[in-house]
Amino acid sequence: MTLVKASAKVIRTFCVLLPAILMAQSSAAPCADKSGFARQACEVESGHVAVGPGTLGGFKAEPLSTNFSDTIHPDTLPPSIDPKAFQPLSKLPRRDDGAFLLKVGIFEAYVQSYSLDPGERNWQRSAAFYPAPIKGRRARVIADVLKQIELHPDVPQDAVQQLLWAIVQGTDLEKMPAPMQQTASRILPKESLALLQGATAANAITNRLLGIVNNRLSKDKQLQKDVSDATGKARQMNQDYGVTDTVNAVKEASASQTVATAGDIVPRGTWAQMPGGFYVRYLPEGYARVHVQVIVPQASIDGADPKAPLALDPTQVLAVYCQTPPQRLGISLRAVR
Repeated sequence: MTLVKASAKVIRTFCVLLPAILMAQSSAAPCADKSGFARQACEVESGHVAVGPGTLGGFKAEPLSTNFSDTIHPDTLPPSIDPKAFQPLSKLPRRDDGAFLLKVGIFEAYVQSYSLDPGERNWQRSAAFYPAPIKGRRARVIADVLKQIELHPDVPQDAVQQLLWAIVQGTDLEKMPAPMQQTASRILPKESLALLQGATAANAITNRLLGIVNNRLSKDKQLQKDVSDATGKARQMNQDYGVTDTVNAVKEASASQTVATAGDIVPRGTWAQMPGGFYVRYLPEGYARVHVQVIVPQASIDGADPKAPLALDPTQVLAVYCQTPPQRLGISLRAVR
């Protein structure tokens, strides 16, 4: 059995076992109208589920998890396809959400970009960047910053850059320096500001929930026995199959292979195909500015659903470097003057 198959088998076994560890026998119907963390809180306080730290693990997820394996490039065009006459992307009509409605043609925007890797050096990159979705615990906040700064040209680029680095590092709003808090409050809608406080709030609620569970366990001897037995089985499985070491090895091998293979074969200026059949490429100048270029062929317009016209919002897609050291760029629609 290969390493990957063995790892997958063990993980599937855990998925079967863990619900038996954590779920109580009563129904969770009183909480059926809730979702996410609110539902978990309701179930615990209603006595319908036992919770451990792993149940709340979503709040420990990476603030930004996008990497090269997420990049979009079902097809590519070589850098030798290098048009000399572009129309401004900004001249295209826009939807209510800010996305550009595409038409046949070749378009370009020369805009401010932002490093999403704290400690980044402003070096030149010799390979291509591919588009990738914004993923992670703070994906929405990052996407909102990149979209909203177009509406706040008075906020300095460096202030926005420092804010994004803090967000990617997982810093809570209340722990940011006062000038950074002011930048966040000027740029972000209230819903996104609330998400920046989410980790601190979640930790406080986690402690309260675990206190409730511990109190219940101290009174319920059978539940204590069930949890103890199942935990023992989980530990034994980890020893027998080497779960932790196996999963870590698979992750390391996968990451190493992806970066090493991709970077050597993707020259700077390569075009990446997007869903809908049009092509995008990024030509950064350091990490602070970038040419975003788009080719929209007739076939992509002809194949689009009339009820959902082809559109592109550069701020909602990251540019991810195809070589080491890794780099992720956030794209704004602030024009470079």
